[in-house]
Amino acid sequence: MFKAFTHHPGTVGETYFEHLGSAWGFASTMFVAATACLLHGLFPFAFQSSGSRRIRDLHDRMVTHRTAAKALRKPLPKWVPGLALATVLTLAATLVAKMFDAPVAPFALVAGFLVAAPLAGKLDLAPGMKVAERPLLRAGIALLGLRIALGDIAGLGVETLMLVLGCVALTLALGSGIGRLFGLPRGFAMLSASATAICGASAAMAVASVLPKNEESERQTGYVVAVVATLSTLAMLAYPAVAHLAGLSPNAAAVFLGASIHDVAQVAGAGYSVSPQVGDLAVTVKLVRVSLLALVVLAVALSFAGSAREAGTKGPGRSVLLPGFVIAFFALAAVRTLGIVPETVLPVATFASNLLIGAGVVAVGAKTSIAGLKSMGWRPLAALACQTALLCALAFGAASLVSA
Repeated sequence: MFKAFTHHPGTVGETYFEHLGSAWGFASTMFVAATACLLHGLFPFAFQSSGSRRIRDLHDRMVTHRTAAKALRKPLPKWVPGLALATVLTLAATLVAKMFDAPVAPFALVAGFLVAAPLAGKLDLAPGMKVAERPLLRAGIALLGLRIALGDIAGLGVETLMLVLGCVALTLALGSGIGRLFGLPRGFAMLSASATAICGASAAMAVASVLPKNEESERQTGYVVAVVATLSTLAMLAYPAVAHLAGLSPNAAAVFLGASIHDVAQVAGAGYSVSPQVGDLAVTVKLVRVSLLALVVLAVALSFAGSAREAGTKGPGRSVLLPGFVIAFFALAAVRTLGIVPETVLPVATFASNLLIGAGVVAVGAKTSIAGLKSMGWRPLAALACQTALLCALAFGAASLVSA
């Protein structure tokens, strides 16, 4: 199957992606030439040599250039194929997510292990995927800081803030303990608890970037992203009904939804399904949790600094005790709070953040397989389900105190 995509490019001394770039370049040149010829026919005094000049250019590029010695042609950087594929798959995942009004991360993960993983065995995608997984992902996490306006968060009041912070702190502490009770390694337990307590897939990717690396770490990250996204979708559908049946007031329902559902988009979906007032307040409550992401990443980095806890792992050195993207997160949050960033920039920043994080998730998916996820057994699934149930119970308790 893959030979059909690589045979012809090989006959002209190109890889699939080099051939793709050449063909699209020819297409754009021909489009410009055709447009010039059409306009020249209407206005003979204009574009008198544009068409012929581009035909000569095409001949040079298609014939002379391709028959030249391959050594004379500068090869594409090694990171181009992997990064190009990650970009295309992330854009596709973004379009599908938009259709279903859902987060990008689960679709990006599926694209990674259904498309990128098989192609990785045929093409050298590793350098480009590494770019997506490290600098691009971290840039996307840093951009999350622009969602945080401390003035809006302060408007929730001291009582609500303390209740939400308590939910997060207890979920992190007790959730890590739950993971260990189910036999998960320390890093895996922290990863799952952080994803549950803060903001789902984004938190999982951020925390994973400072955890010790080993053969299992990529698979664990992919597993958490997949399961948390599924549980969050179920929560988005079920929790508004729970709030209604429990007779929660609008403010209490907003606290419950914002403090319990993992992803910002799904909090908005659940909140606005109740009322615009509940939706606005629920998103603000959710952003309290998002604002703690950088602090949690920093705490995890500090916890694992110095030496690896397990044989064969590589722990973060003391040079990354304060990762650059954490500093950028705080800086962008401060800029947003001071009102320096125009409101028109925020939707663009949100889209860019989702795209960059999505590319990182694609890279994780490229190293993941369905068989690998299945081989992890029932324990991680049970741990994540229990952590989610714990957060739900804590959030409901906090909401009950608000209504009281």
